[in-house]
Amino acid sequence: MSKQFMFKPVMLGVLAMTLVGGAQAVEFNGSGFLTLAAAKKFDSELADGYAVVDYGQAGIYDDNKLSIGPDSKLGLQGMLTFNPQWSATVQVVSRGADEGKINLEWLYATYQVTDDLTLQFGRKRLPLFYFSESQDVGIALPWVRLPPQAYGWDVVNFTGANLIYRGNLGTWSSVAEVFYGNENRKDNPYQEIYNGRNTRTDEKWTDIVGADWTLSRDWFEARFSVVQSDWEVDGVSNGGQTFYSVAAMADYENWLLRSEYSIIKRLDAAEDDWAVMVGAGRQIGKWLPMLTYSEFHGTYTDGSPNERDSNIALSLRYDLSSSSAIKVQYDIFKDDSDVGITSYNASGYYGDSKMLSVSYDRTF
Repeated sequence: MSKQFMFKPVMLGVLAMTLVGGAQAVEFNGSGFLTLAAAKKFDSELADGYAVVDYGQAGIYDDNKLSIGPDSKLGLQGMLTFNPQWSATVQVVSRGADEGKINLEWLYATYQVTDDLTLQFGRKRLPLFYFSESQDVGIALPWVRLPPQAYGWDVVNFTGANLIYRGNLGTWSSVAEVFYGNENRKDNPYQEIYNGRNTRTDEKWTDIVGADWTLSRDWFEARFSVVQSDWEVDGVSNGGQTFYSVAAMADYENWLLRSEYSIIKRLDAAEDDWAVMVGAGRQIGKWLPMLTYSEFHGTYTDGSPNERDSNIALSLRYDLSSSSAIKVQYDIFKDDSDVGITSYNASGYYGDSKMLSVSYDRTF
């Protein structure tokens, strides 16, 4: 057996045995989420400029026409509960950015070790950042989309195991998690952004080890995380990489704050990056206006310039019900890259641009 453990067969075997032992106790719960979005990029600095709204899935607006694909998605999720200790969860997502193809995002088993301790193994979201697990569920976000400067990475899932401990530290609620796994992403759409349209790049992250810790009390929540792994592109090792993230979230009376700061070190590849996003808004009845700033700053460790860009987003959300909302968002994107960083277009730059988006989000 390779060091990339055979989690899926093991998990399915455990579930099969559980089904046999207690078939009458099996319960099924299903749910889903939908985002229908349209956007138009305009005032582009470059004739061949483009805007990336989802790096992980290569969601791109690259012309001045109204488009409905890059931000739209449909997800279905099901959970089988076998007994108080065992359950299994599956989630599939179809994205407009991927021409509607259906992708398996989650397939994992959960074992409730004690009231406070939970073991999960299978395929899950890689918890790099605060919104990683909910990144596809539009109704969970105040914006039309996550700020791409802060959430733009090449791997979003992993296959492995995680252990979660829930408890209290005085008057604070505490959730701590450790995890290990691997991810092999063939024909990674993220790499097309940099290597060019219709290119194929296979990417692998191995020996992913990480931990995150969330503390919450009343109206405030903070999360800290560190993740490291080895990574290779097209079979060539790039050495190790480490992600650090700290997030602070507040919902005080009618005010809302969303903020996160990340440091990404890929020292063997001579890359040292950071990203930040901070947004504030106020709930006024069913309306939520919000102003958000996000920035990505990449630098090679020898001082050479790299990708640098920022975005200002003015968003407005209206809650139709507890499970549906309409959002409008106006983005001002600025490309401050010192050198051309992409082969996706002839100029090698994103270029400054503006974009107007509207979305309908719901869960069911």
